[in-house]
Amino acid sequence: MIDHSFKLKLHTHGGIILFNSLIAMAIASRYFAFLPELPSDSLGIFFMLVSTFSQMALLAGILGLVTLPLLYFPKVLRQLLQSGTAALGISVLVIDTFVFAQYRFHINAVVLDLILAGQIVSFPWSTWVMVSVGVGLLWIGEWLFIRWLETAPLQQKLLNRYFLSLTITALLSTHVVHIWAAANAYQPVTQLKRYLPLFYPATANSLMRKYGYINEPAIAQQKALTLKSKSDLRYPIEQLSFAEVSKPTNILLIVIDSWRADTFNADNTPNLWEIAQSGVIFNQHIASGNSTRAGIFGIFYGIPGTYWHAMLANQQSPLIIDRLQQLNYQMGIFTAAQLHQPEFDQTVFANIDNLRIGSSGASPSALDANLVKDWTAWYAQRDKQRPVFSFLFFDSPHGYDFPSDYPHRYEPMLSEINYLQLNNNSDPVPFFNRYKTSVHYVDSLAKQVLETLKSSGELDNTLVIITGDHAQEINDNKLNFWGHNSNYTDAQVKVPFAIVGPKVNVEMISKSNNKLTSHQDVVPTLMENYLGVKSPINHYSVGKNLLNQIMERPWIISTDYNGFAIITDKSILEVGASGQYELLDKTNRPLKNQQPNFDYLQQALEQLSRFNK
Repeated sequence: MIDHSFKLKLHTHGGIILFNSLIAMAIASRYFAFLPELPSDSLGIFFMLVSTFSQMALLAGILGLVTLPLLYFPKVLRQLLQSGTAALGISVLVIDTFVFAQYRFHINAVVLDLILAGQIVSFPWSTWVMVSVGVGLLWIGEWLFIRWLETAPLQQKLLNRYFLSLTITALLSTHVVHIWAAANAYQPVTQLKRYLPLFYPATANSLMRKYGYINEPAIAQQKALTLKSKSDLRYPIEQLSFAEVSKPTNILLIVIDSWRADTFNADNTPNLWEIAQSGVIFNQHIASGNSTRAGIFGIFYGIPGTYWHAMLANQQSPLIIDRLQQLNYQMGIFTAAQLHQPEFDQTVFANIDNLRIGSSGASPSALDANLVKDWTAWYAQRDKQRPVFSFLFFDSPHGYDFPSDYPHRYEPMLSEINYLQLNNNSDPVPFFNRYKTSVHYVDSLAKQVLETLKSSGELDNTLVIITGDHAQEINDNKLNFWGHNSNYTDAQVKVPFAIVGPKVNVEMISKSNNKLTSHQDVVPTLMENYLGVKSPINHYSVGKNLLNQIMERPWIISTDYNGFAIITDKSILEVGASGQYELLDKTNRPLKNQQPNFDYLQQALEQLSRFNK
């Protein structure tokens, strides 16, 4: 028999779960503020309400179940641990809403790895202080509530019973509705599931098919869009053939993390802009992804970022790196950020011996300065009888960072970036000015690199490519996006791109500089013009040779960590890993009463599967 005192503690524990469920439901309502538009049909509205109720109650219930053994602890310790656990759970949910507000994805293991590695965003100390204070205050509030709950004359048993019955009803309703929606590819319901954390509503397509309650054409269309992860590669499609390269050209690839196209100009980047005037600037260049992983992957592999997992599983080096090594190039890989996460050391640079993993320094600007210092020393000691490939990857704009004594500043400017204080009404100007100052700082470092090449006498025999891995949104579209990896608008994927040096026919290429180009064009451009590759481009890349006159290109593919987008000059077709899609305008708002161009979609799917066995 359970004694009376334990029953009281059990009922109190149920009251804690009920209380925190209601708090979680209120917090979770924030997720749906970021829907492109609220559901207009009754089923969609009903699903949004019951799924929020059931999912938050379920998460609170699971946390309550995990902490059930605390009821055997002494009173004071039990209250402290119960309140602390509840406060932590609510805090994680609150933080997740901030993450979702800026990136439209939830906290998960991959995201945590990237945040801790500084690949998504670097938080200043003030943000951590705010979070710590917030968690502490919430802990105190939960503790006071538990103390009150244990003495309050509430009909807790009856209340808990009613709440449990309502939760079970909501859970059943949620999953039944989703089973029907999944069987009919009914997107007003199915698209809502990504807005709630750890939400995996049921599907039963086999059962629905058995009884004739499935929409086969709609399911077939969605299945065709589903990304298939394979580790078996056919890369290249056939063994490459080569011509002799009698006098190899040095190659310098300058890539700036989170670099916006509108900050490539004589004011923000005077040194890079000056050298670009002797080459060609491509004005409509789209990064191969809205994240570092996808952006760098596209530059080196020349294929969509959806192949990342296959390349990682096989630790497959890019063909362009293999060819550079065949031609005895000295490989100078100098990055500010470390190369372990994302796993560039196991993919892009897997075959490079003695790989420099990252820079040393306490800030992005210090890392960048160390990068240039190390590259300069390496370049001075190079074998002058061998060609040189240099990859310099700067990080300061990603962290909005520059030395405290850096003289060139844009004002007014934020003293630091606190993402918890950003919202849709925040003034972007001080934020943008800090960003522009960091870009200007990197340009000053690039000047040192270019001057080193010039003084060595090698600048004229060096092909210089200047670009960014992806762009950086500063709430350009007034949808509360600050950063990257959250949409495919120009603010996040349109980057500078310039090519300068030998074999660059400026007069001919300039005729194409307002056409859509992509990171995936870098590989075929280098392979055909500088590395002696004779094989057809489509055997190893989905890109084009930028040094030829480019045919009009109606769309470009770009990817994120889970899906891809087909980008045109007027629309964005965003497709998730499970095949659900949204047709959006260039400000990331739904295009109503319009259908995707399925010809473009079919062409994109061919690119996404071309290099799979």
